[in-house]
Amino acid sequence: MFERKKVLVIGDLISDVYTYTEAVGLSLESPTLKAEYISEKKQLGGAGNLVMNLRALDREVCFFTTFNDSTISDILNENNVKYFNLDRQHTVKSRYYVNRKGNNYKHLQINYGSILTLKKEEEDKVLSELVKIIDEYDSVILSDYRGGFLSENLTISTIKLCRSKKKPCIVNTQLSDWGIKKDLKLQKFENCSLFILNEEEEQFYNLRSESITTLGSRGCKYNGIIYPPRETEVVDTCGAGDSFTAMASLVSLDNSLKALDYCNIWASLATETKGATPPSYELFKSIISERYRTKSGSC
Repeated sequence: MFERKKVLVIGDLISDVYTYTEAVGLSLESPTLKAEYISEKKQLGGAGNLVMNLRALDREVCFFTTFNDSTISDILNENNVKYFNLDRQHTVKSRYYVNRKGNNYKHLQINYGSILTLKKEEEDKVLSELVKIIDEYDSVILSDYRGGFLSENLTISTIKLCRSKKKPCIVNTQLSDWGIKKDLKLQKFENCSLFILNEEEEQFYNLRSESITTLGSRGCKYNGIIYPPRETEVVDTCGAGDSFTAMASLVSLDNSLKALDYCNIWASLATETKGATPPSYELFKSIISERYRTKSGSC
């Protein structure tokens, strides 16, 4: 079913930092919760979560992005991800959890970083690298978290390059806060192969490109047809949209029933764990093996 083995991801990386603590009391002088540090975990969020989903699916991945943290390089290298990086500021989301009597709550989130403005020479550098390697890849994902990496010129030029090379170009814009929605400025994505949106985004979608609308617990919609989800016990929906997009970059919509079932299954598995954690490929294969009576290694 998987027609594509090598994927090029271009987009905004977000560092998700989780700090875990244990409550030790309350301040007598102010309404301050006192806590003792336990541990810290750093994950790749934003377009980075797409990359990690593709690696979990055993695909070869190259990641074009921007970051200024050497630990990001370590994570990418450890996961055998090729990458091209502009050494610029990236977004960091720090979340602080406090364990109180067995209940672990997020008490504070601090976001660092501002929207990038790429210089013309930086755009040219990225495009030059893209031209060198694009023939090696089967599909391209543009993952726009409005961090600034996917500038209008870079986006339009990339889509034009994909069309000239007959490479599928899938667009994903997963955001929790769209602000003034009439100013989404989606026009730069015109002529992409496929746009993946949620229901709220669909209201403002006016491009001619094909689109899939994710419907959360109701599955997804394509060409006016709703494709039902896999039943699951939802723990956390964070990252499910990225998981859906990762799978969509690998399958062909010529057989939309099976392709979108694969997407729904992979996204549902992402909701069964806490945080933006990629699902288990072995579990996915066992599910489709039972559902379609195929050998578990056929993907």
